Amino acid sequence: MLPQRIRSTFATFASNTLGALNLDYPAFGVISIAQWARFARWCKVHPVDQPRNFKQFKDRTSLYDSVIRNESLDSQPISYLEFGVYKGESIRLWMSKISNPDSRFVGFDTFTGLPERWRRSEPKGWFNADGVIPDVKDGRASFEAGLFQDTVPAFLKRTDLSRRLVFNMDADLFTSTFYVLATFALHLKPGDIFFFDEFSCPLDEYRAFDDFIRCFRLEYEVLGATPGYTRVCVKML
Repeated sequence: MLPQRIRSTFATFASNTLGALNLDYPAFGVISIAQWARFARWCKVHPVDQPRNFKQFKDRTSLYDSVIRNESLDSQPISYLEFGVYKGESIRLWMSKISNPDSRFVGFDTFTGLPERWRRSEPKGWFNADGVIPDVKDGRASFEAGLFQDTVPAFLKRTDLSRRLVFNMDADLFTSTFYVLATFALHLKPGDIFFFDEFSCPLDEYRAFDDFIRCFRLEYEVLGATPGYTRVCVKML
């Protein structure tokens, strides 16, 4: 950090020199390296015990099963909130595993694809479901179509969040993920659970979670992860 007395002078100098160049790409590379270093350290600080049969935790289903069992998620009604639904595979899976008739399942998605570029292989519009909301034959389920910034505020105004909350974060993007985390921050309580589907993307879901925890000074416990921390589950304390 530069001392305050020379910061304005340096800022002026930088804007007249570096500011004249388009250094976005190399700057992004430096940021990527820094975020990978932070992610690697987080993994080291939060080791996760793996079963002897390592294949058991190679997919998200086994992680779901472990947490559902260990946290008794089917013993009382829960509110399951999924961000990034696409064609509904995950929300259908969760409804098949949670039998409690009073649990509720809500899926949030534009259903027209990513609102901005995620990675080179997933440009804006990727995961486009052509606006089709999944046809789910379960009265416990409902869907909110549109940008999270448009649907979440109205949802919060009309929804009782006193039940245990289970979030399935599969929005991929930093902006979308951080918005959801920050918007729900004041509604969280001990025992609420977050699943992250692309946690090993240090510039996106991991970064959103790390910024969120630091901004709101929250405590959490890691309940499980798939190899490489691709998918991670945490519980709020």
